[in-house]
Amino acid sequence: MYDRVASMGVSIGRQSQLNRMQSDLARLTGELSSGRKSDPARELGVGASLLYKLRADIQQGDAIANAGTLAGQRLTAMQDALSSVGELMDQMSSESLQAEVLKDDSFKTIASNAREVLGSMMDLLNTSWNGQSLFAGLDSATKPLSGAEALTGETGWVQAAMADLLASSGADPVEVGQSADGAADGTLLGTFNAMFNNTVVGLDDSFYGVVYQAASRTGGEATQVRIGAGETLQYDMRADNPAFRDAFHALSLLSLLDQPDTALSKEAKSDVLREAGTLMRGARSQLTTAAGILGAKQERLERVGEIQDRTVTAAAAQINDLEGVDYYTISDKISTLQIQLQATYSITAQISKLSLVNYL
Repeated sequence: MYDRVASMGVSIGRQSQLNRMQSDLARLTGELSSGRKSDPARELGVGASLLYKLRADIQQGDAIANAGTLAGQRLTAMQDALSSVGELMDQMSSESLQAEVLKDDSFKTIASNAREVLGSMMDLLNTSWNGQSLFAGLDSATKPLSGAEALTGETGWVQAAMADLLASSGADPVEVGQSADGAADGTLLGTFNAMFNNTVVGLDDSFYGVVYQAASRTGGEATQVRIGAGETLQYDMRADNPAFRDAFHALSLLSLLDQPDTALSKEAKSDVLREAGTLMRGARSQLTTAAGILGAKQERLERVGEIQDRTVTAAAAQINDLEGVDYYTISDKISTLQIQLQATYSITAQISKLSLVNYL
């Protein structure tokens, strides 16, 4: 009785061994064909934590790289827009100098050009990229500027301001001048200074009520790009930047140059032209500085991207070393298993030829 049980146990054990060898052969054959270990963590044991860390590093690196790529493209689009804005500023600075010499009919030409340039500049600063406004800061779902009509249109702020000044001064031409602090003191330049410096009380007459529409303002919370673990790159370039405000200020003044002499004398127009030229040159200088700062941010972002690429590549190489198979070792194991299986099959076949009496 015990002999029969023991013999059956040997048969069951042999079958279990056969199944295990077949499973190992299938696993090793799969590893040989794929070049990857089927379960590298099991073979590493306690060292598997390194593998998990490397995979986490790659995942984080890819996320940072993607964010950096998008931010880099966004900054490139911003630089393109700034370059075009700078060209418009240069154009108006040049025309202002010519108008100062030619005067008369040139005043009307430059006033018309100023309105066109203002519209083009605002369109550039309202540019959207990937569904987001480039110059609206954190309020990127909103176009930052209302449009040129709000300033220089027939019912815009400039015309309303002129009407108020004419009404307050009667039939005399509007006095050109400004108070020491630039406040709205009833003079033309003072009124414009108060508007573009946002010192007026009424929202309807302020820069942030008439021109700038976004809630995110220069000097507030900056736009951030993640460039590493716990590290971000920040930049602040919005359409209410002082460079743009001065340019809008200058262009709004230049749009007055086609006013009739009864509203604005030739001497007053010359004063307006000089003030606008000074503002535009200052705006161009500020824009150059702001674009340079943005360019430095862009360059740093590119360097961080290169570092992240090298880090991810190194981690991937380490993972490949840990998960990759040794073809020679795997081939040797497969050969050994095949020999063992053949031997086991042979023994099983021999046993199957025995009579039941002999087997028991």
